[in-house]
Amino acid sequence: MGFFEAINSVFAGYFKFSGRATRPEFWWFFLFEVLVGGAALAIDTSLVVSTLNAAAWNETALLALSPLDFMLTYYMLITFIPRMAVTIRRLHDVGLSGFFYLMYFVPIVGGLVVFVLTLLPSEADTNIHGPGPFQRGGGMPSPKPRAGGGGLAAQRKHDPMQGYAVLDKIKEQPTPEALAARKAEVRALYERRVLGKGPIVAE
Repeated sequence: MGFFEAINSVFAGYFKFSGRATRPEFWWFFLFEVLVGGAALAIDTSLVVSTLNAAAWNETALLALSPLDFMLTYYMLITFIPRMAVTIRRLHDVGLSGFFYLMYFVPIVGGLVVFVLTLLPSEADTNIHGPGPFQRGGGMPSPKPRAGGGGLAAQRKHDPMQGYAVLDKIKEQPTPEALAARKAEVRALYERRVLGKGPIVAE
């Protein structure tokens, strides 16, 4: 998802508080907010400076300005709801409840906690809030199979009964002949490695 696609997605879901939002959607919109908010702040700063210049830097002249005279007022009114909605969907995407958004209102640390949560990767699988990025075709592309089919192991289908077969083999008791053969192997290995005895070779 690119910059303009993310902006369109967020504003299209202006009042959409359900579902999920991937990291690209959230952070591209965050960049949009930084750019537009910065431009609005620059315009408002210019307004304040020009007002003070006209009044010989008499600060009481600022009292004549209304909140509706500032671009940041319109910026905040327009972006508040979609920002809250995409943040809640981002929390859904990592498997959390949207109520974690209320952490924003905890002084000092609340906003930092939400910021860290929005950095977490998406849950790849479907959760209670909707399908993951792989299922709905967004986010990272799904891995493609290697040429040649990946060998025999990739072509072989998984048999769910294989695990039970292994458990059955573990439960099997070794026969006396198998135990005797194993002891003989261990004794021969000990004599060859520790005692230095090797097989007798006829000249």
